[in-house]
Amino acid sequence: MKFKRIAALMLALMMAATVLSSCGQVEDEPLEPVETQAPITQAPETTPAPTTTETPTTTAPVTTAPPTTTAATTTEATTTTEATTKKSKDDYTVEAMTATMYTTQSLNVRKGPSTDFGKLGALAEGDEVKVTGRASTGWYQIEFKGGTGFVSNLYVTNEKPAPKTTKAPAVTTNSSGEEQEEFNDEETEEFDDNPVQTQTQTQTPAPSLPAENLTLSQWTKDNACEYMAGLFTDQKYIDALTRVAQAVVNLEPMVYLGDLISSDEVYDIAGKIIHIVGTGYCYFDRARINGSSLELLYYVGSKSEAQNMQSQLESKAAKIIDKCSGYSDYNKVKYIYEYLCKNTVYGGAYAGSTYGPIVDGGATCLGYAKATFYLLSKAGFDVVYDVGEDEQMHAWVKVKIGGKWYNVDTTWGDPQGGVTEKDPSYCNYDFLCVTDSYIRNTRVMVYDLSKYYSMPSATSNDLNWYVQNGYYCDTVADGEAAAKKQAAENAKDTTTKYTYIRLQFSSEKAFREFYDKYGIKAFHNAFISPATSARKGASRYSDYSSETKHTNSVTYSMELR
Repeated sequence: MKFKRIAALMLALMMAATVLSSCGQVEDEPLEPVETQAPITQAPETTPAPTTTETPTTTAPVTTAPPTTTAATTTEATTTTEATTKKSKDDYTVEAMTATMYTTQSLNVRKGPSTDFGKLGALAEGDEVKVTGRASTGWYQIEFKGGTGFVSNLYVTNEKPAPKTTKAPAVTTNSSGEEQEEFNDEETEEFDDNPVQTQTQTQTPAPSLPAENLTLSQWTKDNACEYMAGLFTDQKYIDALTRVAQAVVNLEPMVYLGDLISSDEVYDIAGKIIHIVGTGYCYFDRARINGSSLELLYYVGSKSEAQNMQSQLESKAAKIIDKCSGYSDYNKVKYIYEYLCKNTVYGGAYAGSTYGPIVDGGATCLGYAKATFYLLSKAGFDVVYDVGEDEQMHAWVKVKIGGKWYNVDTTWGDPQGGVTEKDPSYCNYDFLCVTDSYIRNTRVMVYDLSKYYSMPSATSNDLNWYVQNGYYCDTVADGEAAAKKQAAENAKDTTTKYTYIRLQFSSEKAFREFYDKYGIKAFHNAFISPATSARKGASRYSDYSSETKHTNSVTYSMELR
């Protein structure tokens, strides 16, 4: 499950830019959150920057570009509709990737991402392929003969194969006594690219291991989801997830759910809910629908490898949480938000896993959401997953702080391109502790999952980062006062290359009036120049558009001359 955001909904904060050249590659030294704004008004604390003590070790495929920083543009929003029934073979989506991978055996290249599609050709074992996307079926889109094709994700890997020992061709003689060479033409050898036999709705295989082998309390504890498991509306959904967890623990390739839930519910669980099982079981990649069964895909091939990944995750998570153990609840959430935003690049070999952002340093939106959920839950918070759509499916979390619920979306807090190309330490606070109405105004759809579990409502704006810092404005005059205050405070910093003036408006009308009034030159003359001669107004970042939903936020950078 992974999810791309359309340009119309890109975060407030960006000039038009391409994806970071380093996207998908692990940084040698993880970035550290550095607070550049005025201290929050709640329980002031000295919050040391989160650090990482372990260097990421994996170079990863890049998945869909996350919020790309864009200048104000007018873009038509793409509207998608939540699927409620099984899709046809042509009803699939592809999320962008950039990765070099290798085939593990000879396999077919097809016109679409399943064996339902015709063949375009074949690849030999060990062939290098340029991956350009991942389909919602799990298959990879690749460059092939000047166009694109699809191959099964079961038979490609990030690991470059060891050079093969070239066997000398056999030499024989023909009827004339001339020597001739015999070669084995591996290029023409084709293999079945989907070895799993499709289950029909009439088949009812028994689960391979009984659910009681793994207790509810054990798998929910392993996945830090004890609270969320208590929100499910029907025991059958918990029974289904318990069976999935049992299969995952045993690295089983398939799990049958047709005796517990309907095929539509299997579809929903595979796409929208199954991450509750994969939060702590970070070696579990994803599930694919196969009738009333789920095909389970893993990052590992053995239980010892799975246990090693899970152990690394638990150890690293404990260190991160320990860094903020003495903070107020709000500052704990803020620290974890900053840590993930500043120590994670978009993409990676474990992009959809909790392991990705916490240990390996790379993630797509599902990885960000899982890591946020896991760290917040381990830090003692009640947390739930929320899921919706931009152009594709997207995941984030809700967390309860001081008895009130707030949305936290670290994927969109970690913008790519634009400002972060200049300042890698930059963090976007537009999606830290925001309301449901704010979330609905920044994406195409938020799914109604109330059939499956009770979703708490987030209505309080008290811990919105802009509110906490006094940068939340009702009028243009409020914005001017907040900008003047920030310019004066930031002028005192004579060493940091970039500082920022950030504003968020409570209404689109006030935001647009301020944005139209203060371009970079006008803003510099009105606020920066009176405060200091050492800095200039370098850039303005916003998602301003006349036709799209947005955050009503604008950021001006102040750069040392």
